Amino acid sequence: MSAGAETKVAAGDVATVPAPKRTVPRPDFAARYRNFCYHLIGHRFESEEGSELLVERLKKAGVSVSPAVHTATLVTTAVFAAGAAAAVAFLLFAEAIHDPMWYLYVFLLAGVAAGSVVAGFRFLVDTRIANRRDQLERELPFSLSELSVLASTGTSPVRLIRHMAQRDHDPAITATFRQVAYKADVQGRDLITAIAETAKESPSTSVRDTLWDLANMIHQGGNLDEYLRSKSDAVMNLRRLVQKAFIERLSTFLDMYVSLVLVGVLMIAVGAFLLNALGSTAAGLDANELLLLLTFGLVPVAVAMTIIMVSMAYAKAE
Repeated sequence: MSAGAETKVAAGDVATVPAPKRTVPRPDFAARYRNFCYHLIGHRFESEEGSELLVERLKKAGVSVSPAVHTATLVTTAVFAAGAAAAVAFLLFAEAIHDPMWYLYVFLLAGVAAGSVVAGFRFLVDTRIANRRDQLERELPFSLSELSVLASTGTSPVRLIRHMAQRDHDPAITATFRQVAYKADVQGRDLITAIAETAKESPSTSVRDTLWDLANMIHQGGNLDEYLRSKSDAVMNLRRLVQKAFIERLSTFLDMYVSLVLVGVLMIAVGAFLLNALGSTAAGLDANELLLLLTFGLVPVAVAMTIIMVSMAYAKAE
């Protein structure tokens, strides 16, 4: 192109930068499976009576699904498990073993599989509720201390809620305040109603009482800083008492372990050597079989039970 020539660009020929493509995250397998179960039979449970208790339990567990979706997933999974167990029992007892009572085993294993699914779903919800409650009560004293410091600077209750909802630590308490902010900003609730509704959905009694007291303080007025400071001290003292009880319980477990496991194992071993020396048996077991049962049966079970009891006590005191 020669010098002085003009480059004319028509209005319709202006180059445009393509907008970046938005990638929508695909739902995981659990979400797709729940959708499948709901589209399959979920409409049958939409108007089911007595679902208020299930709604409350799901909210306390932090499960963001409706009762119809949860019930449809439970029923569909139970049917699939019963069908799979019945097929396995039929192939095993009717085709492989040729047992004339194979149909009893089919019904028995199908019933056990379906009952296990129902019990497993209930146990899962109870476990999530217990885990959320423990995490909330573990984070509550430190969050109350932070709230009291902010309240002492004259921060308004609205700014307190927004600050607690924007933190990057103490995820359980932060999620609770995010629920309050969501109900107030998105759903249009007033602050007191948002706090009261969030308190009702909390699985922790301490957090629930704290939120209700906070709503009352905002509604009626009062020294919020003093209340938060006293509440933080009370909750921290309660945590110390729980940990002290755990230490005392741990010493009890130690005594049980020494007396029942170590001494019991020693006594059984001495008995096995005596049986070997006398050439007799105990309940049809000779000395070698008794030692094998002791080594690979009683000792691992006793140690596992002790670990489970200590872990359960530690989880409550953590």
